[in-house]
Amino acid sequence: MKNILLLSDFSINSENAIHYAMHFFKNEKCTFHVMHIHKIGSFTSDDLMNSPKESIYESITKEPKEKLQALVENLKSEFNNPNYSFETIIDFDVFIDAINQAIRNQKIDFVVMGTNGASGVKEVLFGSNTINVVRKVQCKTLIIPEGYTYTPIKKLLLPLDPQDTIGGKQFTDLLGFIETYQLHLDVLRVNPNTENTEIEQEDLSNLALFDCSYQVVNEVPMDFALSSYMQTNTIDFLALFVKNEGFFEHLFSKANTKINLSKISKPILVLHP
Repeated sequence: MKNILLLSDFSINSENAIHYAMHFFKNEKCTFHVMHIHKIGSFTSDDLMNSPKESIYESITKEPKEKLQALVENLKSEFNNPNYSFETIIDFDVFIDAINQAIRNQKIDFVVMGTNGASGVKEVLFGSNTINVVRKVQCKTLIIPEGYTYTPIKKLLLPLDPQDTIGGKQFTDLLGFIETYQLHLDVLRVNPNTENTEIEQEDLSNLALFDCSYQVVNEVPMDFALSSYMQTNTIDFLALFVKNEGFFEHLFSKANTKINLSKISKPILVLHP
């Protein structure tokens, strides 16, 4: 039994990510915890006065409860899967704190959320939530691009920069994911500045027992190497190893980016150390 946390802000984008999860986990027994996190400050005294007989909590949760329940009923109807069960969660805590609490309380295996590649305010607001989840939520996370339609996955790409190593919890989690969904692994080692034959030898030694593709690109920026590889190879999914600084900081930074999130058109599996 898997416990999956689905984050919803009732947008088309989050609904699309939830639909992706319905397809992705269709062969597994899952409890989906559909969660909405709302800022308490968005409610006014007028909202509370409309229901004087209700408690404050009942007043401020009434609308999101109804929306969540409607969402769940639609999912049950559209994805009539006997392996699926649903729970709803409403929280008014700080965004990341609420997610981490749900992960602990519900023993969550995967977090699923959407992100968008649009420019402007929408990207900044939703993008900041995505970035914070990736950096501060220590749970396997699936990030689904805006408007992405589910297709069965066969090949997963793992891009590595000079600070990434093949080993430890992240790689063990990745191998478990690959085995569960019977995927072929492509590894792209990128050395943007100078060659590093030592780490290549370590990679080949660690990958010796696995059926995978391995390619090294030297003295090429990460974003160019990644986009070129994805254009010339059939890739269905990306896996990214998160660390505090370096590759992932560049991935989400607004200036001097090595990788632009909006250019990643495939779902991403985020793995933590």
